[in-house]
Amino acid sequence: MFKKVLLGLAALSCVSLAAEGTNVYLKAGADMFQRFDKVKYDGEKLNKDKGDDFGYELTVEVMREVYPNFELGIGLSYQDHGDPKKNTNKNWQNEGYDITSEIPGFKSVPLYVTAKYNFPVEGNIKPYLKADLGYSFNDKNRDLKGDIIGHGTIKYSTKVEDGMYFGIGAGAEYNNFVVDLMYKMNKAEIKIDDDGDKYKKDLDYSRVTLSVGYKFNF
Repeated sequence: MFKKVLLGLAALSCVSLAAEGTNVYLKAGADMFQRFDKVKYDGEKLNKDKGDDFGYELTVEVMREVYPNFELGIGLSYQDHGDPKKNTNKNWQNEGYDITSEIPGFKSVPLYVTAKYNFPVEGNIKPYLKADLGYSFNDKNRDLKGDIIGHGTIKYSTKVEDGMYFGIGAGAEYNNFVVDLMYKMNKAEIKIDDDGDKYKKDLDYSRVTLSVGYKFNF
């Protein structure tokens, strides 16, 4: 994950040094209305779709006006999505015991193309529309755990694969300060090894993210 962050930062640095008239946005965001895909195994739910932890992100975007009121550039973000809420299955597989399962969440480093349209309005507050599209490098928080109530805990070797990333939303700029509200999704796939019995399921993460930041002009 650290190497991916360095690679992305190097790419952004090259873009920012390549041309004058570049805008660099530094932003921090908090996730709201978090949703994970539900993962099922043999008809049993392994997690609930709600997030169990606070999700946040730190972002840098390098953009340039390529047409009046239209900016285009690339972005890099570090995103911590937290974990899905655990789920308890009563009488698991009709075996007579209850299991509380904990699906791992994941962190992401998406590298993406970003576009921004600034509405040509008078005044200090300038509204805009924004869209992101790129690739999300994902890294699991831990392995899948199953707590067999009264009988101990078991773990399963787990991987979370990379996938596409996209976002769309709107915001406003005031004296170089920016705030935006965007719907975002990181595509992911979880792979679980149950004593050689391997299976994979979608574990996409979607949410609404509120971000605040500052624009630097070069």
